[in-house]
Amino acid sequence: MLNRCVNVLPPIRVLSALLLLLAVAGCGGGGAGKGVISLAPNVTETIFAVGKGSEVIGVSDYDDYPARVQRLPELGGYIDPDLEQIALLRPALIFVPGRHEKVTAFGEQHGITIENIHMDSLATIDAGIETVGRTLGAVPEATALRAQIVSELEAIRTAVEPFERPKVLIVLGRERGSLRNLQTVGGTSFISELVEIAGGDNIYGDEDKPYIEASKETILVEAPDVIIEIHAGRSYTKKQTEALFSDWLALDAVPAWKSGRIYLFTDSHMLRPGPRVPDVARQIAKKLHFAADLGG
Repeated sequence: MLNRCVNVLPPIRVLSALLLLLAVAGCGGGGAGKGVISLAPNVTETIFAVGKGSEVIGVSDYDDYPARVQRLPELGGYIDPDLEQIALLRPALIFVPGRHEKVTAFGEQHGITIENIHMDSLATIDAGIETVGRTLGAVPEATALRAQIVSELEAIRTAVEPFERPKVLIVLGRERGSLRNLQTVGGTSFISELVEIAGGDNIYGDEDKPYIEASKETILVEAPDVIIEIHAGRSYTKKQTEALFSDWLALDAVPAWKSGRIYLFTDSHMLRPGPRVPDVARQIAKKLHFAADLGG
């Protein structure tokens, strides 16, 4: 039976189901109360970044990095965790983004430790990495990772310091084919912090909320020099991309439209508050300051 478990190379979804059966039947030697489940992609990345990826036995439906997580069972997301599959895997620990009453009650019922982590600013990202390292016995690795992130972000800040700071509108979502329900970020969001490090000024940076709705009136008054639109994890054809840009014709008085400085980012980690935030800042900085030597 063991040879069949090892030698068969089924598709990813079938493999996920097989792993569940291994956990129950003992085909892979798995026992109760072993392994870690992460219900947030940024936490998963952190676990791997501190060298504890081998302990992860299940992830959320939205995990895609590193590539190894795509071979692990998918267990829903924060809103709809698949508690039945989680029970079959019998983990010792579940990392949850923020607090989740249902998962907390589930952990108490099944004797599973629940670790709540909120990572949505640079300070809480740093604290989250520290928590993951402490919880998994990887404090030196977590400390080194935290220092590396700070060092990379400071290098970017220093590189763009000589350049003029453009005013930036950050858009995270809107109605398709229009500029209605424009979702943006206030100064407490890590995205706003990264724009600041990258040498730009978020036109909503004075807002003390992380996520807010932008108004066309404010955009016209603030007159952003650059518009950054982030559709993380999305894929668009050339025609669809052109349509996204053409929507901004409705605000053709804005300097960003006049100069053609509207940028679309689709990499999945662009909205992921985790170990790769320096790369996000670097990508933004390269659009804001063409001549800056940012490395990476």
